[in-house]
Amino acid sequence: MNRRAAMDTRTQVVRLDEGNREEAAEKTASLLLAGEICVIPTDTIYGIVALERFPGSVRRIYEIKGRPEEKPFIRLIGGPEMVSLYTDQPLPRELGKYWPGPLTLIFRGRDGGKIALRYPQGPFLASLFAKIGGAPFVAPSANPSGGGEIHDCAELERVFSGKVSLILCAWGGHPRHKASTVLDISGSEWRVIRQGDLLLDPALF
Repeated sequence: MNRRAAMDTRTQVVRLDEGNREEAAEKTASLLLAGEICVIPTDTIYGIVALERFPGSVRRIYEIKGRPEEKPFIRLIGGPEMVSLYTDQPLPRELGKYWPGPLTLIFRGRDGGKIALRYPQGPFLASLFAKIGGAPFVAPSANPSGGGEIHDCAELERVFSGKVSLILCAWGGHPRHKASTVLDISGSEWRVIRQGDLLLDPALF
């Protein structure tokens, strides 16, 4: 994807419901596998997504959001076995019960930094992962950096039309979930970085 083309993208808008879930997942998958950028409903909030294997598309999401590149994006993964692609740190058994679900875990990365991973739930995302071969994708929230979450399709169209290839709108509007809870387990003491949709068992701390 070249920069000029990315700046003038023809945006498709599709309403997602139970009747067209597979068709919508197929359309989204075909675009992602071609290196395109999409806005989709996740099991928490809307995300702006691209396959991690396309670094140009990932950089373009930084531009669209107005986000500093030193702030890394969360990766959505298709199963806990994908954790080993990014870190030698195992998924703690006591946290495994929260996956799939609205819990983002920050692990120690192999490069000495950190990596944020989440295994989401829901039939649409399960179907999407099946159609992209389980490939991980970056999935920051679909809103300008520093702005509030967007739950309304019309607002998504206003903000992202011409910038992404697909806006997939949840039928009847996306439920006003909070973003995922973010837990940093990279150090000796676990720390909640963001309290979101999931309340963790206090006994973990």
